[in-house]
Amino acid sequence: MKKTIIIKMILLSVLLGQGQEGISTDTKTFQVSRERFITNENGNILMFVNVWGHVNNPGRHTVYDGIDMATLLSIVGGPQTGANLKKVRVFREVPDLNGEKTYILNLDSFFKTGDRSAFIQIKPNDTILIPQKWSNTLLTQIGTLNTFMGLFNLYLQLESRVK
Repeated sequence: MKKTIIIKMILLSVLLGQGQEGISTDTKTFQVSRERFITNENGNILMFVNVWGHVNNPGRHTVYDGIDMATLLSIVGGPQTGANLKKVRVFREVPDLNGEKTYILNLDSFFKTGDRSAFIQIKPNDTILIPQKWSNTLLTQIGTLNTFMGLFNLYLQLESRVK
């Protein structure tokens, strides 16, 4: 009985271990996503980027290689009212040539003057996060609180008429 279990364990470990030689465990070369670039039917080079936060159409988007930040923001429908354009964060999947994986951009000057000097090159699988201003968050929550207080007031008025 013990020999059978030992033989099964050895066979299982051999089967599970096959094909593992080429897998890198070095985190510096580990690629998170399956593909960095793809091509469409016309041969155009495309890549995926993620845009999260206070924009009109957040999510994963397929864009042309070489896209700039203004065009990317246009694809996602632009920032919503209350977006904090002074603290836009870009997270890289793979560090760039300077070793950077995170950038904080101030796009406020672009929206005021059209100056594109704060732009960085968009890379495959970048994640761009456009946060909401704390004041806008507060105003949004106050509106929700105001709605609940109005409903509670209506309840109290109806309750007093029933008595």
